[in-house]
Amino acid sequence: MPRKKSLDRRTYLKYTGAVSLPALVAGCGDEGPGETEEDEEEDGDVDDEDVDDEAWEGVDEFYFEGRIAAWTGIEPEIIAGVDNPDLVLFEGQEYDFRWINEDGAVHNIAMHDENEDVVDDYATEGMGDEGEEQTLENVVASEEMGTYICEFHPTTQVGDLEVITN
Repeated sequence: MPRKKSLDRRTYLKYTGAVSLPALVAGCGDEGPGETEEDEEEDGDVDDEDVDDEAWEGVDEFYFEGRIAAWTGIEPEIIAGVDNPDLVLFEGQEYDFRWINEDGAVHNIAMHDENEDVVDDYATEGMGDEGEEQTLENVVASEEMGTYICEFHPTTQVGDLEVITN
């Protein structure tokens, strides 16, 4: 069974207001010995049951800036300004993945499974014109999906997908 990805902790906390300043000041955070909140944000994931599904309901398009360094979220607001944001999808729902080429390098976007194979032919051709936009349309979310990725820059332009099943 494909592994499911969770929402990035930093993004989750930013948009849900789940952290209170008094708890952090009082040292009541959940960091382990020698670990800081920043360290945990970089390497920790929010448990699946902590994902705020309602924040993702009604989202049917994702818009990114494509650069060799990362996919940077533009829309919806929940991903704005976040590099390679983790995305929450609902199984069976259709999505569009739109992006603009910000650096003139060749990029594409594809949906990969846990074996790094393209899911259901959801991949675009490479495009290298700065300022040009491309959309991968009518992507039906399925639990096989694990990442969205630029196949030309797979180590830097890759984000996790969590597919919520019915």
